This record gives sequence, C-alpha cells and structure tokens, in this order.
Amino acid sequence: MTHVFYEQSGKPIVAQVMEQKDSHMHVKGAGSSLQKVKTKDILLQTSAALPNNLSALQAVEAIELAAAQADLEFIWECAPDEVFDFMFLAREYFGESANFIEQAAMWHALHHAPIYFGKKGRGQFTKQAREQVDIALVAIAKKEERLRQQAIWTDELVAGRCPDDILKIRDAIVQKKNANDMAYKAVLAASEQMHLSIPALLLHAGAFTSAFDYHRSSFIAEHYPQGVNVDLPQPVFDASSLPLNESIAVFSIDDSFTTEIDDAFSVVQLDTERYRIGVHIAAPTLSASRDDAVDVHAVARMSTMYTPGEKITMLPDAWVAEFSLDAATVKPVVSIYVTFNSQADTFETALTDIETRVERVRVADNLRHDVPALQLSIEDLEGERSDYPQSDALKILWQAGKVLSAQRDLVRGKPENNNRADFSFVIENAPSPLTGDEPICITQRQRGSPIDKIVSEWMIFANVRWAQMLDTHNVPALFRSQSPMGVRTTTHASPHLAMGVPAYMWSTSPLRRYADLLNQMQLRAVIEHGVTAPMQAPFKAKEIDLLKRMSTFDEKYKAYNEQQNKMERYWCLQWVAQRMTDSGFLEVNGIVIKENLIRLSDIPLYLPNLPTGEIPPSSAVTIRLGAINWVELNVEATMMGSVE
Repeated sequence: MTHVFYEQSGKPIVAQVMEQKDSHMHVKGAGSSLQKVKTKDILLQTSAALPNNLSALQAVEAIELAAAQADLEFIWECAPDEVFDFMFLAREYFGESANFIEQAAMWHALHHAPIYFGKKGRGQFTKQAREQVDIALVAIAKKEERLRQQAIWTDELVAGRCPDDILKIRDAIVQKKNANDMAYKAVLAASEQMHLSIPALLLHAGAFTSAFDYHRSSFIAEHYPQGVNVDLPQPVFDASSLPLNESIAVFSIDDSFTTEIDDAFSVVQLDTERYRIGVHIAAPTLSASRDDAVDVHAVARMSTMYTPGEKITMLPDAWVAEFSLDAATVKPVVSIYVTFNSQADTFETALTDIETRVERVRVADNLRHDVPALQLSIEDLEGERSDYPQSDALKILWQAGKVLSAQRDLVRGKPENNNRADFSFVIENAPSPLTGDEPICITQRQRGSPIDKIVSEWMIFANVRWAQMLDTHNVPALFRSQSPMGVRTTTHASPHLAMGVPAYMWSTSPLRRYADLLNQMQLRAVIEHGVTAPMQAPFKAKEIDLLKRMSTFDEKYKAYNEQQNKMERYWCLQWVAQRMTDSGFLEVNGIVIKENLIRLSDIPLYLPNLPTGEIPPSSAVTIRLGAINWVELNVEATMMGSVE
C-alpha cells in the first residue's frame, strides 16, 4: 500500500495512491474523494505502511504535532549554509532512520518558519542570516507582547473598567483614526464580545461620564483639536479715522440669549412721505485681514457652534466684545442706506438712493424679540398702538419690509411659506459645563412673526445688494445660490430661486459666520477701491485658496448643523425622561407629518418608521414612549391611536 505526502495551500496532505501514471497519480486522502495529483508535486512517497499503522488523518495530525514541537533554533544551527533538501535536515535532526512522519514534519516545520528558512524550490530551503533572524524574533516578541496587552485591555473593558492608555485616546478611537492600533483593536474586540457599539462599550467602561459627555466631548475633540479657548492678539484699529454718524439712533433686534450682535437698524424721517433706513453690520474686518492670526483661527472654526445651553464662538470673546453692537457703545459698522417713499406706486420708486459706507454709529438700544413687550402683531405695527420700544421705527421697517417681500413674491410667483414652528431650548441656571441632566424647558414659537419678518427682509436686502455690488465689480466672494439642483455655495453670483433674488450672499453675521467675515473683506475692497477692487481685494477670482475655504466652510457648517440637531434631540429625550412615570412610560400627543413619520406636539422630537396606517398628515395622535437609548438617541414608541 503506497502512501504519498504533499502540500495543498500550505497544508500537509497524506493520501493513499490508488492509481499511478507517469506524470500524475490518483490518490485518496482522509475522508476525501479521489483526487488527481501531479507527480512533480509529491514531496514524499513510501510503499511501507505508515508508522504505527496510522490512518491518513492520524498521520497528518502526527506531522503537525511533531512540527510544532521542533526546536527551530537547533534546526537552524544544524542547517548548512548552502541550499539543502528537507529530508537531509530531517536525518540530521531526527537521525538517519527518520521515518515518513518525521521527514514530513521537517518539511512542515521549515515551510512554516520563514523567519529561519527561505524557500528555494520544491522541498529545497536555505537558512536566513542570523542578523535577520534576530530582528524578526524581536519583532515577534513585541507583537506577542502587544497581543497580550491587547487581551488584558479587552478583559478590563468587558469588566467595566477603562485602562488609562485607552482613556487618553478615547476620542481618536471613536473617530476611528487608527483602526490598526492595538488600543482600537482591544476596544473593538470588547465591543464584539459584549454586542455593543464602540461608543456604548466606552460608556460601559467609564471612558465617558455620561452619554451627554460622549456626544459633546467627541464632537469637540474632532472639530476643536486645539481646544475651545485659544489666546489670540487683541483687536487693534484706528477708530478715529472713521466718521461718526450722530444723526441716527441705532438699535438691534435679537433674542435674549444673543451676545454676538452683528446687525442693527436706524430710521430717520426726511419728510411726511420719505424715510432714510439704515442697516448696520459689525465690522471686525477693520482689525482682521487675510491670513492673520484671527483669520486663521476663524478659518479653523468657520462658524459659531450653537447647541442648547452652550455655544462656542467663532471669534474670541475679546473680539466679540470689541465689535458687537451693544447698547450704549460707539462701534464701527458697514452700513447700507436706502430712502423709502411710503406713498410710492412702484417698487423702483419706493426704494431709492442706495448707498454703502464704512462708519461709526452710536448704538442706542438692544431690543429682545422674545420679551412680552415685543410680542407684536400685524395690527400693532399697522395700527395706532405705540407703547413698545422703537415703535415709530419698527412701523416704517415693517411697511418697507412688506414692499421688499412683495417684490420677491412677484419674482417667485408665489408667497413665501414661513409657517414652520421654531422651538427654543432653555436650561435655567445652567452650570458650566453642563452635565446633561439639567431640567429643560422647550417652548414653541411660530416662525414668520412680524418682528421676524422685519429682521429677515432687511438682512436679505443688505445681502442681495452687497452681492450685486461685488458681482458688478467682478470681485469674487462666497455667494449662495439656489437652482432646481439645490442650494450651494459658489464664488460667483447666481440667482437664488427660493428667495426670488438675482444674487445673494451671507454678509450680515461676520461675528458668527466665516462666509460673512470673508465677504466683508471683499466688500470693503469695493467700497474703498471701486473699479480697481478686483486687484485690491484680499481674494482674487479663481484662486485655489478661496475654493478651499468655500469647501471647508460648507463641510464645517454642515457638521455644526448636524451636531446642533443631535444635541437638540438629546435634550428632547431629556424632556421625555423628566416627565416619565415611575412605570417608565410617557403618553404624549403627536402630529402626523407624513406616512410613518410623527413629531411630538410640544417638542421637535421626530419619530421615524412609526407606522401611521391610514391616518392622514396633520392629524393628532397619542404616542406611548418607553426605553431611551442615550447613545443612539432613540426612544421606544408605540402608536396608541388618533386623538378624538
């Protein structure tokens, strides 16, 4: 009975020869069907019975065991310096009478020890250089030590303890910055063992103090690698070089939480029919220029980041304080003026004599639209009532704003839809930093109130006119356009179809948004240099750096919006948790937005994939809320039925 030994994909095979030809043979291995093997691939052949009458399967097991027990260091010492055959080394190691199993074991040991031996042909090997062997052994020892450490870390994580080495790089692990790192692999192994996501595993192990800490800290680590607080040079500029406009009383309109006051208004009556209306925008570019320290800082942030109860400003506090249009201060601004004729018959004659200038103004008041005194109706702004702040000016801004809105409606071919609800998140007496379990108050206000419309129409007016001004002078900027393909940022002016304007850019929030800051740099070049502005502006047309900043701004702005939405959802779930009964459930009313999508009536918590059946949109329904997943920010929800 003839047996042969050969390898198949690196594995040892012992088989019985069933038929032998000149160039090949048919063999049958352990539990296998008949196979065809080329004669040249046979490593060993014997007509004697296998040692100890082993079966083919037992022979393979004996070969693997003997190979595993082989002393590779001693074998390497015994090996000649020139190319050798494995059977030669088998006789050197096992003795001249080395049997079939021992000879096959030597081939297996040599074949799977590339550190010690190199392959030179079928059954032929050569010993590696001693220096190379030693280097490889050190590397293997280090790898084995890393694997041992990795296993220790995995066990610690599963037990609910976070090793210091992993705690130090927890944010990088969440961001998957180095998936080949042993710390990441330890976390991944533990998460798979516990059937948890990586964030949930790190929370289980105490790497984050809470889910709120995870959602907040991981975002800050990714987008603010230099930290939230950064020291920058103080703003320096010569204010005396700017004229002070003493003929106007400037006031702003914001909510009570706004500290970066970018924009303000003024209204001066010229005669019984005409008024000079001014929109005044903070001018930080008087002390900031392209590629200086504050510009580099602003480019890294691109916008102020808002989440409920917290914000991270784009510009340092000292810069905000220097340029914010706070009441009872004199501040530099970029102003745009227009004469409004309240009795004009056409849009062209209603708004005339548009002028832009850089100047200083005295800020008389900071109005807050969320206080009761400014909860104004259309009747308040069009009627006789005048017991609210800046009543005369607000009535003129409202009247002229309606003219602006009507013109845009005419271009669009339909009125603007502003009936979506806005929600305010208020955390009373919030500590710094937040812990995430503070009592939360969420209130609803309808978008498109008269005060909202005043602010939005005049900001659009300034943004449109300044965009046209830059476009006319062939000065690039970060314009906003909208087509059937959607809204996008471009470096050349294009129509914004949804707004009904021929050109548009963001320029009225330079303290809070980098696009506005950059656009103000470009705008000042036009104001100061006129027709030579394309050569004098900080950014030139088709400049690669301008395109890079545009792309970075879009990416950052999107990331910030996503984080704001995420944290608002977190606080919505806190609102739910703080109202749950002892049984762990809360029944609330919801509104069907569309098929399989419901929003709670009182807060902006959306419940996707919740079957609505035949219930039509806008219908009121009752929802039962249960367990909350604070990592995924989901809540168990059950439709209870329509509200009668």
